[in-house]
This record gives sequence, C-alpha cells and structure tokens, in this order.
Amino acid sequence: MGIVTAAAGRRDGYQIPVALAEAGLLECHVTDQYLPDWLQPLVAESAKLSGASSLSALSRRHHPQLPSRRVHCSRRLLLTKVAQRFRPALQTRWSDDQDPISWSTLRVAKQYDAALLLHMGYAHYAFMAEPRQRRRRGLVQYHPHIKESARILQNDLKRYPALSDAREELRIDARDHSNQDELERADLVICNSSFTASTCQLLGVEAKRLRVIPFGINPQPSSPSSHPPGHLKGSCRFLFVGSGLHRKGLHHLLEAWQQARLRHSTLTLVCRQIDPQIRTNFSLSEGVELLPVVGELELEKLYRRADVFVMPSLVEGFGYVYLEALARGCFCLGTRNTGLPDVSDARSAKLVPPADPHALAQALQDLETRAFTEGFDRKSIAAAVNPWSWKRFRQQLVSSAQELVPERAG
Repeated sequence: MGIVTAAAGRRDGYQIPVALAEAGLLECHVTDQYLPDWLQPLVAESAKLSGASSLSALSRRHHPQLPSRRVHCSRRLLLTKVAQRFRPALQTRWSDDQDPISWSTLRVAKQYDAALLLHMGYAHYAFMAEPRQRRRRGLVQYHPHIKESARILQNDLKRYPALSDAREELRIDARDHSNQDELERADLVICNSSFTASTCQLLGVEAKRLRVIPFGINPQPSSPSSHPPGHLKGSCRFLFVGSGLHRKGLHHLLEAWQQARLRHSTLTLVCRQIDPQIRTNFSLSEGVELLPVVGELELEKLYRRADVFVMPSLVEGFGYVYLEALARGCFCLGTRNTGLPDVSDARSAKLVPPADPHALAQALQDLETRAFTEGFDRKSIAAAVNPWSWKRFRQQLVSSAQELVPERAG
C-alpha cells in the first residue's frame, strides 16, 4: 500500500508528491493538467522561442522528479469543463475543480488500495464517501481553520463597516462545513505553520494528529549585497507583495503609514488586485507607490532593493512571500498569525499584534530609525533561511506521511 495525493495546478511546486515519490511511497498524484515526460521539453523550448506566457505557464506543469506515469489527470474534471462550455449555467453549480478531483482521487485510491494525503478542499468527497476504517487519511491544512479565521476577520470588520464585501464573503464561508468534516475524518493533519495548527487545535483537533512542517525555498543563485545605512542612500525602502484583500491587512498598513508620517521612507505595493472597497476608503498617501503588475525580474530587483518587507496579515496559512523576502536579505515585519514566527527570529523579523495599526505605525517608525543608524545585515538575514530548504520540507513530510502506511515505514 502506498499513498495517493491530489491538488489542482502546481500547488507547492509539486513538493508533496515529489517527496513521496523520492521515498517510494507515492502510488499516484491526481491533478487537473500535467505534461507527459516526453512533451515537457518540447513545450519549454517552444515557450522560450516564442516568448508566449501561456506556453511558459504550461511548461511548468511538470516536475523532473515526478514522472508522468505517476500522475493521473482527472477525466471527471475534464468532462465537467466540457459540460460547462456547452451549458454555461452549469458553471454556478460546479464552481471549482475540487469535487471532481476528489472523486477521481477516491477512484484511484481504490484501484491501488492506497492511503490518502490530500490538500484541504480536495479531500471532502474522498474522505466522506467511505467508512472511516476503510483507509488511512492525511490532510494538508494549508489555511487556518475556517471558523477561527472567520472569527478573527469578523472582529476586525466591526471596526471597518465600509468593507461590506469582505463581510459577505465571510457569511458564505460560515455556511461551508466541508473543512470541519475533513479535519474530523483525518488521521493525520499537516499544517504549514504553528498558527494554522493552533487554530485547528482550538476547535477540537487533537494535538497528537497535528504536524507542523513549514515550507521550504530553493537556494538563491547569489547572496544579497549589503545596503549602506539609510542616510547614505536617502531613504528606507518598505515593500509589500500580495493581493490587496482584507485578510492581508493592507488596510491596516495604509492606515499605519499615514499615522507614522515617515519623512525618509517609501512604500512600494505590488498588488495584482486590491479590494475595491479598500482602494476607495484608504488612500495612498505620500511616499506610497502602487505597482499592479511586475515581471519576475522586476520583482527580484524590488526584493533586493528593499530594506524591509511588510505584510501585516490578519490570518495566513503560511505566507510564502515572507520566506522569499528573507531569502533575499529583507528584514520582515509581520504578525504572529502567519508562518513568519516559524522561519525567523528577532534578528530577521519583527512581529506586531494583528489588527493593530497603532503598533504597526510604531514598528514602521522604529525600523526607519534603524535603517538610518545600524542598518540591516542582509547577508545574515538571508543565511538564516538556509535551514528552510525544500529538501528539509520533503524529509519532514515523508517522516510524517509514513504514519499513513506504517507497513511501509523504514
């Protein structure tokens, strides 16, 4: 007996099925689209020659350590997409890819008599359609428990009544009990941050079923260059990268920036989208620059120029951008409701209470002062991330996943 995994897209860069394949534990990975081994080099070369972004994205639907013979593309999902094309009304009935993939995953697991290790959302049908004792089940809880997340977000919205769209989204989430069902049926729950694990435990998941495995990052091709103290380059550069949604705390950052009244700092916001109600009710004050879209090379430059990366999220399953910023030598400013406490310490990050613009404003002022005095040791910050490699992630993942197939352990 091995393990079947499932998720749409390139979630986590295929690291979970790759880890299990390396350990000889993977029976099959179920997804929506994956290139055959022989086709991927051809697509990658075509993308390089043509410069087509669609081909470039398609070429990444493959991993060299995950052979296509170990991957099953959900035919049920394909049929669903075809039906939606001919009958658009079905798009509201079948609004996402999760149920078709979950259905296909259970069918594949029955074929191999395998255990399951599924991302939340993709587990519900597969977990609920069989008796508990039929097979062992693992859940990758990549987001905090939906009920605790809703409580935190709703409390914040009491102070910001203008953000009514976010409140309506929370009402929809509150009616969805699928994640609770998944957690109750899971023999093993893998979380990517201590905060996520704490929200699950708070709502009844036993600690003995929880494992915290933070994400990893690939080694950087070059170490970051040291910045001169702020007074030599004229300003302290703050950077925010992420969607401008309520839970990311962008409204708190904009409010805090106005309160802080920093005279020698700039804030760059890289946001592909911003909640229209946040954009309407929170203005971009002096020193704030908004970049809706940037390419990979430009984003790399922004990380390496920034002194401080800031994202004051209200809730975050992990917050991979923190790890990206740390790896490039950025000091990070965030909250404890994220994965930042798991991968940093006082030398590389500062934590402020979530939903506290006043504390955030004070932290911005303190970090501006630091930039103009002692500065930030970018090389030490980047070096501190070295233990958080994808190799370490895969090793810890396999160690936990072996609990699902004890007869294969060792």
